[in-house]
Amino acid sequence: MRLFIAEKPSLAEAILKGLGGTPNHSPKKAGYYQHGSDRVTWCYGHMLELFDPEDYDTKYKKWSLDDLPIAATYPPTLKPIKKNQVQFNVICKLIKEADSIVHAGDPDDEGNLLVDEILTHVKNTKPVERLLIADLNDKPVKAALASMRPNSEFKHLTQSALARSIADQLFGYNLTRAYTLKAREKGYEKILNVGRVQSAVLGLINQ
Repeated sequence: MRLFIAEKPSLAEAILKGLGGTPNHSPKKAGYYQHGSDRVTWCYGHMLELFDPEDYDTKYKKWSLDDLPIAATYPPTLKPIKKNQVQFNVICKLIKEADSIVHAGDPDDEGNLLVDEILTHVKNTKPVERLLIADLNDKPVKAALASMRPNSEFKHLTQSALARSIADQLFGYNLTRAYTLKAREKGYEKILNVGRVQSAVLGLINQ
């Protein structure tokens, strides 16, 4: 059985059509489509997230300036995102049953990471091909299905997205805790959230 893991439901539907199936007539199981010996399942964007600092060490549940900066852990440990747990379980079960896998994340760094991190999390050792679809219309989808490449060729994109994810977490956790704790010394009781994108956008709005 060949398993396609799409980044989102609309992409899974396009792949099914490209394989010759139809969403209304192909058997739709709980969380995937079946078409002949192929199964097509989907993610809802990222299905996993990085461990929080307190997942590694419970001392980080209490915020303290003495614990800053919190260092990164590499390779990081990930955990399922709670709201996506049911579909994540479906994907894991299908990976175990598959003979081969087709990575159908979006054709960019983040699309590469969100499927690769699942395969890493479940310790997959089965062969993986990469399907690159930028246009959900039937003709380009069929062309992409006919020209798949080894997933290993795109490892650098996954590493790039993972580096960005770890850097964002380091930036956000350390600066949010630092700014919040210093503000509390002045009597401010709320949390001052700091983020790589959020803070820059708020700065522009303020200007």
